[in-house]
Amino acid sequence: MEEESMRIADERLPSLSSVADGMIEMIERPSEDIAKGCVVEASKEVITEHEHVAFVSYFARALLLSWVCLIVRFAVSEIRVARQKCKRNNELKFTWVELFQYRLEHHFSTSKWAKPMLLLSATSILILVGGAMLAIVTTNEDFTFDSDSAWIAWTYVADPGTHADAEGTAVRFVSFCITIGGMLVFALMIGIISDEISGRVDDLKEGKSRVIESNHTLMLGWSDKSLAIIEQIALANESEGGGYIVVLADMSKVEMEQQLNHAMDSNERPLKLLGTTVVFRSGNPIMEHELSKVGVSTARAIIALSPMGVEPDEADSTMVRQVLALNSCELSAHIVVEMQDIDNKALITMVSPDNVEVVVAHDIIGRLMIQCAREPGLAHVIESLLGFDGDEFYFENWEKLTGCTFFEVTCRFDDAVPIGVKKASGYIDINPPNDYVIQENDRILCLAEDNDTYTANDGSFLSKCIVLSQKLKAAKMTIPRRGKEKLLFCGWRRDMADMIVQLDEYVAPGSELWLFNQVPASERVELLKDKDNKDEVRCSHLAIKNVVGNPIVRRHLKILNAVDNNGEALNEVSTVDQFDSILILSDEDASTCEDSDSRSIATLLIIQDVQRNLIDKKKKLMMDEKMNSSSSSETITVKVL
Repeated sequence: MEEESMRIADERLPSLSSVADGMIEMIERPSEDIAKGCVVEASKEVITEHEHVAFVSYFARALLLSWVCLIVRFAVSEIRVARQKCKRNNELKFTWVELFQYRLEHHFSTSKWAKPMLLLSATSILILVGGAMLAIVTTNEDFTFDSDSAWIAWTYVADPGTHADAEGTAVRFVSFCITIGGMLVFALMIGIISDEISGRVDDLKEGKSRVIESNHTLMLGWSDKSLAIIEQIALANESEGGGYIVVLADMSKVEMEQQLNHAMDSNERPLKLLGTTVVFRSGNPIMEHELSKVGVSTARAIIALSPMGVEPDEADSTMVRQVLALNSCELSAHIVVEMQDIDNKALITMVSPDNVEVVVAHDIIGRLMIQCAREPGLAHVIESLLGFDGDEFYFENWEKLTGCTFFEVTCRFDDAVPIGVKKASGYIDINPPNDYVIQENDRILCLAEDNDTYTANDGSFLSKCIVLSQKLKAAKMTIPRRGKEKLLFCGWRRDMADMIVQLDEYVAPGSELWLFNQVPASERVELLKDKDNKDEVRCSHLAIKNVVGNPIVRRHLKILNAVDNNGEALNEVSTVDQFDSILILSDEDASTCEDSDSRSIATLLIIQDVQRNLIDKKKKLMMDEKMNSSSSSETITVKVL
């Protein structure tokens, strides 16, 4: 059995070995094919890499050659310019250094690409010269200028630590020089980039970008009234959750922001924006492209402020140009323009008669000062009415009140007081007749807390109003009339003539107006004529007395001596306690508003102190007279007894 098994195994072994040999052959054959394929692919990649390197080398050479050609062409053109200058004037002598500085300054001032091109040229020249020097001092035959030296020179320029591996004295010296040049080039690059970034940041600080806002209030110009206007607009926007105010003025944006921040950080009555955002932009408000930058066409209201520091006529002519610039834009906003002289108001009416409202602040302030001087406490009432803190005026159209008389309208608001009507023509009628009928497009002027705090009632209170009106008509009301008044103006204003004419209409005949200021009496008549733009002031109720003196000097305020128009003294003397009203006018000749306010405050304090002393003296004299009279009467009584 065992022999038979061995024989069968021997017969099967040759077949098993042949099978194994076949399997080994099958395994080895694909591996050889794969190895051959890998060799072929590797050779292809090597060929492709060599082609890529060759392409990059050719491209680099072409780029360097093109840049060298541009530099050479630029140098040739500059040489031609120098020759032309010499031909035009043979006496013109200059050095090549002077010519280089002059032309370099010219290109820097006329082209924004001058600095980058200078940097690129310096870098290219450094690489070309450095690469050529490396190719000369290097002993390696395979080291050529076009393939190796230019690249190595660039590495020395870009990285100062690369030249540490250089071998040989000459190579190290050239590498050191290239590295120093690279440090200078990169210092120049950093300086150029720093200047560019600083310029961009300065542009942002100066506010040269476009304002993306709508339904905002646009203020054109900046003056001493700007902060007060911003505060009042902020109060008006408080009920709406805030708003936007855009300011365009021909001054530094940083300076305007500093003034606003200083007012907001003030310890005494700080300015509160109440949710309103103020955006500043620097530019000339007269230029149309500057106006488009601040969204003039999408603004809700436009306020144009008169420039400061110029003559009134010149400032008003600037405002006329401002209105012309606004007329060239497509506007839907209400425009308010400030002017300085009431006589120039007609110019704005001629240019834009419909959609521009003119405010002569100087004239309004003068009129209010006269009214406030004659009615103590009136200033507080006007401040409360004209500001947005508390109650203010609002126009509104009420369809349900169309056809009602104004008397009926006065009883239709529980939380507001109707005081006038703005008609469809734009005319505002304050306190119209009771029988005036409200038309369809009329807007009723009311005094209310806010524009959304009042509404028209059902008219049930009308019957009570009629009864009350009948009682008032039945009652006899007498208005007391004023007697003669004596007023004192301390200081001088350029619209003094207008103030005198208006005051003459209010006072009773025989009243006196004393003008106390530093203007010589002989010059006042001409100043009142305003350079012959006005007629001579003639008063029917006032008698004008001139006094020359300094309102901030105490001895000048103790006794006021009147003089005539020639400066000759008159036999008329007065003291500050004898006047019914005293107006202290701000000094327009002061350098700043603060100086003018300081003079006004000093005048006020001195006048109050002088008045107090004079009144005390009079009281003391009266007491002495009473004591003397009582003692004499007692003596007489004793004698009689």
